[in-house]
Amino acid sequence: MRRRWDGCCAVALLLLTTNRTGALLPPTYAEEAEPMPDETQALLEKSLSIVEIDREIDRISGLRDTVRQEIGNAERRLAQQEIAIAAKRERAGRVLRSYYMGQKDALWTALLGSRSLNDLLRTWETMDLLFRSDRQAMNEYESEYKQLKTGYDKLQSNEQELGQIENNLKKQRVRIAALQQEVEQALSASGDADHLRQMMTELQTYWQNVGLYVVRDHFDALAQAMNKLPEWIEQHPETMKTSGLRTTLTMTDEQLNEFLRGQDDRLKAFTISFHPDRLAVEGSDGGIRVAIEGHYTVEEEPRNAILFHIDKLVFNGLELPDTTREDLERQFDLGFYPQQIIQFLKADSVSLEEGKLVVGLRFGK
Repeated sequence: MRRRWDGCCAVALLLLTTNRTGALLPPTYAEEAEPMPDETQALLEKSLSIVEIDREIDRISGLRDTVRQEIGNAERRLAQQEIAIAAKRERAGRVLRSYYMGQKDALWTALLGSRSLNDLLRTWETMDLLFRSDRQAMNEYESEYKQLKTGYDKLQSNEQELGQIENNLKKQRVRIAALQQEVEQALSASGDADHLRQMMTELQTYWQNVGLYVVRDHFDALAQAMNKLPEWIEQHPETMKTSGLRTTLTMTDEQLNEFLRGQDDRLKAFTISFHPDRLAVEGSDGGIRVAIEGHYTVEEEPRNAILFHIDKLVFNGLELPDTTREDLERQFDLGFYPQQIIQFLKADSVSLEEGKLVVGLRFGK
């Protein structure tokens, strides 16, 4: 019942916060000239975190259902495989017993006792057929057994994954319950709970219906542009200096901004700047202001890469929770892969300095 009431309120608010063309308007607080009090900002950040953690709970719940279904399917397949392999196991056992108990000795005796070439050939053909059949029986059992073992290993892995998912789900539920309690306590102590609730609902509605999609859209533009960065580097050899088996790639933030803006119009309103150990992105699109801070790391698995990690994500002056940052990292790859330039080129260091990005590269498998 609570969800239905909340849904009705959200629809009503959505109608009130759209202009005549149907476009959703930014929350009213975003247009105020005076900065909001710290307590109000903290409250709005918590309300936004509640929405995002709730979205993460939905994602984890869906993942849990998928893994549970995979486990059920795997258990059924393994039960069928167990039945199918039973006959092969018995046949393989008979083959082994026949060798260990000397039941094939008569064949060798017949072969050695052959009195003519024709007898020798006939006996050899018979032995060859029997031995080939034995090998086939053993190979089939070995193959089925390996498949069965792989299935059980996968099942065990799925069960461990499910345990981790359940723990994560429990952690996020505890976290959202604590945030909801903090929000209710803050509202009760505010003396202006109705106005604050309206601000929270406006913010949540705007984020869910506009903000999240605009942020994703721009991350998608960044990911697609970064995928073309190796081509740009090949066309700008001055960014790379080689000494022996080592190469250093140096790119300024001005060069990166020029490259990105040339790739997609969606990126023209955003500016990237390099600082010691920190990359910053700032920009706006209509009523949305986004600020991102992050850093790079060198990773070897699943392949050598320079990967970008989001340390901070701010939407219209409000910081979003870690679940949002992690979700964007999962969906959009903003990494750089040196082997897209040269096959045997690998990154082994990366550093952010004032105004420039420096990547250490080496040749090797």
